Amino acid sequence: MNKNITTLIVTLIAMLAAPVKSTLAANPESITQRAHQHLIKQYQTNNPFARTAIKVKPLPKALDLRRCDTPIAFIHAPGSSSRISVKAVCTHPAWTIFISATIEQWQQIVVSSRALSKGTILGDSDIYLREFDVKRLSSPYFSNPAELFGREMKRAIASNQIISPSQVEKKLLIRKGDLVYIEAQNGSMSVRMTGTAQQNGSLGEQISVTNTRSGKKVRGYVKGRGIISVSPE
Repeated sequence: MNKNITTLIVTLIAMLAAPVKSTLAANPESITQRAHQHLIKQYQTNNPFARTAIKVKPLPKALDLRRCDTPIAFIHAPGSSSRISVKAVCTHPAWTIFISATIEQWQQIVVSSRALSKGTILGDSDIYLREFDVKRLSSPYFSNPAELFGREMKRAIASNQIISPSQVEKKLLIRKGDLVYIEAQNGSMSVRMTGTAQQNGSLGEQISVTNTRSGKKVRGYVKGRGIISVSPE
């Protein structure tokens, strides 16, 4: 009876242990996999608007499955380069491995929809969004088209070109001291009065204006050359 019980216990232990060993052998979480997960999380946090793709160079199997009894620390500071190195550090047993990887971050960038001449005031029809790997771009760029509306081209560019901050400048439609019209709209009723601009302003910017009649200062948005739009109080 005792012999049968012993045999049963040994059999049960073997049956329970076998699947665990098989699972561990079939699904080892390699250092390469953990490095990839770390980098994806890090770069997506660094640029959440980009579509991030990371390729980690495989390690030799002996290194990739190296034992570590403590959580592996991955050390890397995101930069502008598309080729990077991340350091994997284990404290017990103590070892360090350097892992190479390439980073791509695809993002919508503002480009010219047609050839633009010097002095062009940019509007919706002059620009569009196109996806680029920003890791390969060496010059600054715009990702929000609204930032360019009303700006003036400082020099001519061809169509389908990335527009950089150095190529545009704000077009002043109102200068400090200019006599301007102050428009207020309330439903179907529109009121227009005169005022004096207290600041320079380009299209869409909010500036301060002094009402000529009351002497009261109000803030309004530049609607056009010499025109300020305000919300009625």
